[in-house]
Amino acid sequence: MKKVIKIAASTAVAASAFVAVAPTQQADAATNVNQLTTNAANAGTVLKWAISVEGSADYATRPYNEYNAAKKAIAAAEAAAKKASASEQLSIAAKLVEPKLQVKRAESYIDAITSSEKIKDLTSKLDAAIKSNDIEKVETAYHAATGEYRKQSALLDRVYGQSTRDGIRNAVKPAIEKLVADVKNDVTVNMLAKAAAVDVKAGKTADASKKIAEAQAILDANVLKWETSLQKSVTDVVTSLPLAVSKVTYVDNKTVVVALTKPVVAVSGSEFVLDNGVVVTKAELGTDKKTVTLTTTALDAATKYSVTYNGSSVTFETPAAPVGNVNVDATALHAEVGQSLAVSSSFKTSQGTTHNGPVQVTLTYTTNYVLATVNGATVTGTSGIFYPVNGQLVVTVKAATTTAATGGKVKFESLTGVTGTVIEEKTSGSLNFYTVPATQTLAIGTTGTVKYVDAANNYFVNEDNEKILLSATGNVYQDTNNAVITLDALKAKLSKGDVVTGSYVKTGGSTLKLALDKVTGVDFSVDQGLLGTTTAFRVEGNTITLTGTGEAGKLVSIYNPTLARPVAQTTVKTNGTWSVALNVDPTVAVTFQARQAAAVNEVAPDYASTLTGISDALVVVAGKFNATATAATVGTETSLSGKVVNFAATKTEDADNVKVASKAQITVLDGDLTKATYVDGVNNTSITKSATGFDITFGAPSAIAGGDGKLTGPLTVNAVNGITNEYGLKVNVTNTIAGY
Repeated sequence: MKKVIKIAASTAVAASAFVAVAPTQQADAATNVNQLTTNAANAGTVLKWAISVEGSADYATRPYNEYNAAKKAIAAAEAAAKKASASEQLSIAAKLVEPKLQVKRAESYIDAITSSEKIKDLTSKLDAAIKSNDIEKVETAYHAATGEYRKQSALLDRVYGQSTRDGIRNAVKPAIEKLVADVKNDVTVNMLAKAAAVDVKAGKTADASKKIAEAQAILDANVLKWETSLQKSVTDVVTSLPLAVSKVTYVDNKTVVVALTKPVVAVSGSEFVLDNGVVVTKAELGTDKKTVTLTTTALDAATKYSVTYNGSSVTFETPAAPVGNVNVDATALHAEVGQSLAVSSSFKTSQGTTHNGPVQVTLTYTTNYVLATVNGATVTGTSGIFYPVNGQLVVTVKAATTTAATGGKVKFESLTGVTGTVIEEKTSGSLNFYTVPATQTLAIGTTGTVKYVDAANNYFVNEDNEKILLSATGNVYQDTNNAVITLDALKAKLSKGDVVTGSYVKTGGSTLKLALDKVTGVDFSVDQGLLGTTTAFRVEGNTITLTGTGEAGKLVSIYNPTLARPVAQTTVKTNGTWSVALNVDPTVAVTFQARQAAAVNEVAPDYASTLTGISDALVVVAGKFNATATAATVGTETSLSGKVVNFAATKTEDADNVKVASKAQITVLDGDLTKATYVDGVNNTSITKSATGFDITFGAPSAIAGGDGKLTGPLTVNAVNGITNEYGLKVNVTNTIAGY
């Protein structure tokens, strides 16, 4: 108890002592904090002049002493202010705003100068790298120097005063910018070439091609320090690129432009295949040898197409058709036999109001299709006049029998009356009905050749119009190397022209193999280039594109001498050229003559052999360049190496007009799907013109894959490239190679 009383007493004494001296201490503290605040303000002013162009700033010296002194003075003033009253603390804080601002500005100033020193060092290292003549060292030093320079640009944004910012920047800017400008293009090309090489290894052909095109453009437009080595790097990547399509650009409904991954010597329309029944009628190689303009049969609006070339495919989509008074779904549709397909259409008057007047509906392939319903009502037959409801007609179509039906369309004609004239017409996309076999043996030929793929719905259609269902369970899928792959992997590879072999079972248990990946098609036509001669020109198929020159804006009329009026007309383009596609009879020769109108507004006169300005006749003969293989040396059918095989032209006019291009090649396939490619001038293979066609002396294959890895038995010619007749028609071998 006494101890407690003693503690309480001592505490009271201490408190009384504190009360007695507090007024004097407060006065001293006030004097002290005011002085400290003044010191901080003065230190801030000194720092201000140390970082100002009007003061001692030289853009190189970092004012650490002034900076640290200001920070220390501000900290002392803030510590002392904590003992002041609330109102005094506010006053002190206001007085410290300016010195604190100078500290922040000094920090930015010091950081920018520090960056300048780094830039100077990195500039020196970049200069040394350039002198080493090592582009890889240059690229590394370039990125380090430019990275720091970009960093300084951000730091300078925080430096106070434009003149100060310019002073710091100009201390390093001229040297680094000169070096960067000297090697920027070299570094960029080097980066693009390396990145493209990585893309090639990853199978990103289109990405690699784009990078190489950019790199080559820089090389072509500039003189580079390492131009020779960089050009070699770019060329090496181009060489490693597979020849493929990198991009397709839609021009109009009969023209697309294809960009290739690398230059080629020549192209033929037969090398480019479009799906959905579109045929290439002409292929023109651009001056860059990498751009090919394709002329095609009509492309449907708002439709996805794929262009296949040399085993590669790229898709593109045509734009929607201009909105008219009759609008029809132009999408190609697919179903099984027994199901129905619906085609939607809408109709307006010329004033834009709903048209509910008569519409003639006609099926284009009447023997394969029948109408099922129109706007939900059952109908029969293949055509009829129907009335839209609220401007709408929905027509469903079925296959006429249990057999497949493909390519048919529905034509809609808006009429002025039941017996009136056609106001406007539109046609649907193709309607395709497929049979679904319970089992099927897929083999090289129509059963195994892929005609259409619907990966989203897990099926493909073969050339026999059979729908082959795919399932992830209960089936085995293999690639061309016999490796087992997943369903997704198979679907990713499947495209029109592929060949799938094996045993198919609808309910499961299929074993299917992708035997050939993207086989190039053979339907094509060529530009003639012989207008004005009487020589019979050869085409394959039933179309030809005539071209010529003339006066811009004038009308060109094409005549068939057996008919009075022109069979086609076109206008000369502003560049002085014209072109027009025409049908030819595949059974007989067709003659054409051309005439340019004497005046822009002249109406084409009837044909006469004496017609002023009429051209010489061009006789067109349709027919493939076919050849048959005969073994000149009979062997045991175990090796082609060292054997000479003659390929005789079927038509005598082709026999002595064969053209063999450099690096021409032939690809053959045996019964177990071993595929081998032989290239002229490679591994002792030689391809030469002969009196009857051409001879191939076989060496070792340049590539062989699939099957058991060796050729045995009769060989199917899978592809021949670089061998044409004088009209550019690609050779088509019609039999197998045997007896070798």
